[in-house]
Amino acid sequence: MTSKNTPPGAAGLGIWGNLGVWIAFGCLFGVVVGGFFDNGALGIPLGVALGTALGAAVGSVFIARRNSDGGS
Repeated sequence: MTSKNTPPGAAGLGIWGNLGVWIAFGCLFGVVVGGFFDNGALGIPLGVALGTALGAAVGSVFIARRNSDGGS
């Protein structure tokens, strides 16, 4: 059985909070990957920018697929 009711005090993140989590993980991934590149001062900022974009794109696709399946 499933219920769309949340327990008291657990309002949920909503779509923007969920997307924000994906962006945050993408940014963290970008920092880690950018640290491996030895491009002087360009490695980490480029990794953060690309990781944030990747997190937003993957998060949007994941949220859209979950909502299209009715699993919200």
